Amino acid sequence: MLEWDDLKLVLAVARARSVTQAAKQTGIHHSTLFRRMADIETRLGTKLFERQQGDYQPTTSGLAAIETAKTLEAEMDVLARKLAGRDIRPSGTLRLTTTDTLLYGGLADDLAAFADHYAEITVQVVTDNRFYDLNRHDADVAIRPSNAPNENLVGRQIAPIKSVICGPRGFAGPTDGPWITCDETLAHIKAARWRDTKFAKQHVVMRSNSLLNVARLVDAGAGFAVLPAFLAAAFGNIAVFGDPIDGLDNDLWILMHRDLQATPRVRAFNDFMFPRLKRRAAQFAGAKAKSA
Repeated sequence: MLEWDDLKLVLAVARARSVTQAAKQTGIHHSTLFRRMADIETRLGTKLFERQQGDYQPTTSGLAAIETAKTLEAEMDVLARKLAGRDIRPSGTLRLTTTDTLLYGGLADDLAAFADHYAEITVQVVTDNRFYDLNRHDADVAIRPSNAPNENLVGRQIAPIKSVICGPRGFAGPTDGPWITCDETLAHIKAARWRDTKFAKQHVVMRSNSLLNVARLVDAGAGFAVLPAFLAAAFGNIAVFGDPIDGLDNDLWILMHRDLQATPRVRAFNDFMFPRLKRRAAQFAGAKAKSA
């Protein structure tokens, strides 16, 4: 008979398609995970995975076990959110996902003020370019750009984030290059695609997987870039060339799962942070960007 801990391991192997990778993700030693998977299959009397060209592919029995594991995982997540919603005071850990650009561009000051007001809440800040799944409880709150928030999420729209062409102060126009832009991990960003179309012939001297890194390089004098206006305004040596670029807006939101919105720590964070961020709406829209 399988238990929930067994199904979690089956699901981990299925998602990783490898015992080695699943071991890294679960924190279990490779040999221990291998033995536990063998024990699960022995108890069931059937194979759950077949190794094909280096990948672990589920058998028919494995698919049935994986489907059950996913259902239980979703139900456990719902239960966790409901139980979290019964907290009676703003305390505990609040997991926040945001971007490094927002953290550098002013959010750090707001978080410091929040920590001063709510000493019993520990904010776990995760900066990442990928959108953490609030439905799976990867995070409690998200502050990040999103033009199409998930329908299961609730939140407040703060302001449009506008993008501008930037360069070091004292540089001539951007048609003279050189340029700094995103690498392939950020190729989906509208600003990166726009730059690659409008300035395709200009020499690219550097690429990075972080817009914050791009901004630092522009500030150091390495070249031009397309950056969020609020980020450009956070650096002393970055000037803006022209008005915000049409068609590149992204809406900034503070988002949370609807099952968690009444949780004291989430409600306290939302009520504290939203008005502070809303007061800086003009900054996100580029009002304070320094022109060349």
